[in-house]
Amino acid sequence: MRKSIYYGLLLLMGCSCVVFGVRADEIKPVLIDSAATYSLNGYVAYYEDSTLNATPEGVLALKNTGRFTNINGDEYISFGYTDSYYWLVIELKNTLTDYVNLFLSVPSPSINILELYQYRAEDSTITLVSRTGDRLPFAQRPWPVWEFLFPIRLGGLETSTLLFKVDKRGQNFLIKTKLGKRAPILQENIPIYAAFGFYAGIFVFALLFNILMYLSVGDRIHLYYSLYIFCSVILVLDEVGLTKEWLFPDLGRFHDYTKATSGILSCALLIQVMQLFTNQTAANSKLYYFTNYYKYVLWVLGMMPFFALLFPIDIRVEKAIFFSANIQGILSMLMILVCVIERIKGGFILGYYYLLAVLPLIVGGINYVLQVMGVVGAQLFKPNGVIVGFATEVVILSFAFTQRYNFLKREKALLKKENDRIKLQAVRQVFQAQEDERDRLAKDLHDDLGGTLSVIRLKATDFQKKLDLLRPEERTVYSETIQLISRACDDLREISHSLKPKFFMENGLIGTIQERLSILNRVSAVSFEFVYQYTQRRDSEMELSIYRIVNELINNVVKHSCATQATVQLVETVQELVVTVEDNGIGFDGYETFKGIGLKNVYSRIQYLGGRYAIDTNQNGTTITIEIPLQNDRNQAN
Repeated sequence: MRKSIYYGLLLLMGCSCVVFGVRADEIKPVLIDSAATYSLNGYVAYYEDSTLNATPEGVLALKNTGRFTNINGDEYISFGYTDSYYWLVIELKNTLTDYVNLFLSVPSPSINILELYQYRAEDSTITLVSRTGDRLPFAQRPWPVWEFLFPIRLGGLETSTLLFKVDKRGQNFLIKTKLGKRAPILQENIPIYAAFGFYAGIFVFALLFNILMYLSVGDRIHLYYSLYIFCSVILVLDEVGLTKEWLFPDLGRFHDYTKATSGILSCALLIQVMQLFTNQTAANSKLYYFTNYYKYVLWVLGMMPFFALLFPIDIRVEKAIFFSANIQGILSMLMILVCVIERIKGGFILGYYYLLAVLPLIVGGINYVLQVMGVVGAQLFKPNGVIVGFATEVVILSFAFTQRYNFLKREKALLKKENDRIKLQAVRQVFQAQEDERDRLAKDLHDDLGGTLSVIRLKATDFQKKLDLLRPEERTVYSETIQLISRACDDLREISHSLKPKFFMENGLIGTIQERLSILNRVSAVSFEFVYQYTQRRDSEMELSIYRIVNELINNVVKHSCATQATVQLVETVQELVVTVEDNGIGFDGYETFKGIGLKNVYSRIQYLGGRYAIDTNQNGTTITIEIPLQNDRNQAN
């Protein structure tokens, strides 16, 4: 039994050795010849050092025992968040007899510390070639570009092993490598800088456009969108490693948190822009309060990473920042999507423009976050979803802003039209109430007081047969009494006519004005002349309003102007009706007085009819001209 167990263990160990031997043999050397660039697919292997204690010598021994795993070095490989160090190994074999100068590129920004060791088989030595990273000054980079670029020199027929110690603790482990001659490797950066120049042009134009729009129109959405563009540009710069090169090359740990801070603040600002663009309020959105609270949480979270600079590096803090930044990124994108769809369902048509603008950003942003967290391995957009989505959103949303202003202009016009309709309806109701009250008063005066005065005059007239029996002074008193009674009847008739013109519907506007001026010419000190050119009857409501205007103006002439002569003109043109009242009185103090001397009703009726007025007044008289449009919908004939 013991022998069986013993032989079984030996067999297992033998199989393990065979397996390890196969895995060790899989790390093939890259054969260096006269080619410009070299594929690293299947020539790069990695080892995860979770103990954080591995040395180059120990790692080299692990390589020889098959503890490394092959990857495709030509493509970005994402392992998600890591607390470990990673070691990469690449073997090079120069097949030429002359020395060769190569460039090895690691285009993976945001590496804390990156150490390159070179093992030479000829003398079995391991040499530290370079130590660089984002936590070290930019000047320590072997080559002053955004990516990590290492010059490698191989002697003729030399075999060499390159070991990379990669510290991306507290971040996602995303790695890629490139190998080639100097010129081709450096030329690969040209399209990257050109593409970024293209995107930068879009971002700068959008930033300046929104700043100028905010300064010119004062709309807060442009201020928030300018801040959003600024934070997003910082995020994009950091994503491609240019913040370290251009903005703060020597700030070390500060670079660790710019991506998290700019990303979180960008999400908060984008939510703010979404709320302003879609006009999200508590009245039209069930998600308004939740969205607001979430936005304020993002403001606070956006500042938290910088507080970490006050304390020593703590991997637990790094981990919390990493996951909170990425999770809130996904939540923010989903929240914006849900809120926009809610507003579209609520009838907000411009929501389609906003949805079209942010949809590439939402898809690309979520894909990017999932890749960073190691959930997916491929980017849907190149160079990545954040950059492409952001650029697309900026272009479409800039166009959507113009549509938003057109939409708001139409909404404002519709709102003004509705307000005008409500005001006109209210004015119409007031005028109708006034007409009803005038009708009632005129009827009461005619039926009650008019009847009483008629009886008094009749009885006083019957007393005429006894006039001869009176003394002369008594006859004088009697005559004065008869005159007063007649004047009272005339005044009553005038007041009644003023309150409710008799036979207005039959006589029309012109006939009623003529009748009114005829009465005033008999009972007042002013001599009125009426000039008119009016051929077509209009809506009875409009004609009654015009009569009220004319009546109020001529009453004002009689009561206040001290005039002896006055002219009333009513002239109809193709587009408008012009009413002019002119007197030779003492005048008054202009427009404000016009609104305050009992003529407020005139002013209200002019507004109601959509007209305008002009006043020319001085000590020699007053001319009031009123122009009433005939094409106005409410001024058309029935």
